[in-house]
Amino acid sequence: MTLSLIDGIVVLGIGVVLPLALGGPVMAWLAAAVAAFLGFQVRTGPAAILVVPFGIVAVMVFAGRIPAAVRRRTFAAWRDAGVAAAVEVVAPGYAVVAAISLVASRAGLELFGIGEPIVELTAVHYTYAGVAALVLAGAAARESKTSGRGRRLAFVAVACTAVAPPLVAVGFTTRAAVPQVGGAVLMTIGVWSTAVLQLRAALSRGWSPAGTLLAVSGLSIWATMILAVAWAAGQHWNVPALSIQDMARTHGVTNAATMRAT
Repeated sequence: MTLSLIDGIVVLGIGVVLPLALGGPVMAWLAAAVAAFLGFQVRTGPAAILVVPFGIVAVMVFAGRIPAAVRRRTFAAWRDAGVAAAVEVVAPGYAVVAAISLVASRAGLELFGIGEPIVELTAVHYTYAGVAALVLAGAAARESKTSGRGRRLAFVAVACTAVAPPLVAVGFTTRAAVPQVGGAVLMTIGVWSTAVLQLRAALSRGWSPAGTLLAVSGLSIWATMILAVAWAAGQHWNVPALSIQDMARTHGVTNAATMRAT
């Protein structure tokens, strides 16, 4: 039984990253990850059945987050309310999108006229860029509540990270450069803002385990996001960009490992 690198990143996301980011029943997430792993050993078509547990768990977690989001309606500041809503509703909603994309991928379906490997990569990006990066931005926002400048940067981190994935999707489906490249730039601004906040938090913690992990996360994302913007631009203009497989080995592995560690 073997997995491609991208397949492995998907399974890691389901079994490790999503339960850490969203909570919920850990055993259910692990069972969904095992089922997805088996789904990559079955031919396209019937394999979609084995990804359905991922969708079920994602929908359960999403539905469970809505009451908490409703309780947040009493937040005095609209900025705080927006951050809370993004983390509590949008992030698990993106997990549902990731599951739908993976089901489509293993069923051999196209999404809006787009085939592989982009369909599977949609599942990857909504897991990591959609869910994990947004949850990290929310955590950084909570750390920055006492600082006016930090709160503004945290809002930028959450807002850009929340808006970027659907904007990139619009770019793919319309084949338009502005939303695709613009979405990549927005995501870069979002995760770089989160990285700045993580590095500030790391400095305040010193050489503790938490401070070390925050420093690793805050330092590792800078170059990989330049690769992402270059790849998006390379789909429309004569810009040097890596292949998808090389992107998986560099941008993908680094980001996946960073989000798992954090």
